[in-house]
Amino acid sequence: MAEPSFPRISRAIPVRRYQYGDFQVTVLDEVESPDPVAYRYLMAFVREGQSQPTAFVSCEPAGEAMRAEGRYQLRVINRSMDEPVMADDALGGLDTFCGQALEIAEQLYSLQDEEPYRLA
Repeated sequence: MAEPSFPRISRAIPVRRYQYGDFQVTVLDEVESPDPVAYRYLMAFVREGQSQPTAFVSCEPAGEAMRAEGRYQLRVINRSMDEPVMADDALGGLDTFCGQALEIAEQLYSLQDEEPYRLA
């Protein structure tokens, strides 16, 4: 099985930043990408001391398998997985996306003892 590939970003606008445990988290809007996916938002997780993301959570149009649950889906992309995890119409809103994506990061990185702090 091929290793999942991270989103390729040609242009995007950072709209929020968080500190979450050892991670700098950046939320991107108006994402332009050569990927076949129309990203609504991307949340990138960069471990302190590193320059490249270790994971992304994307908000994108729901695939056929999840469309009955909502128009948008969240997808987790890291070195070992590339999977949709939930779908809901409300995920198209920035606040809802950020809340759900940070909850996913809590589980992904075992951050239960940490609190995400919004920086900008």
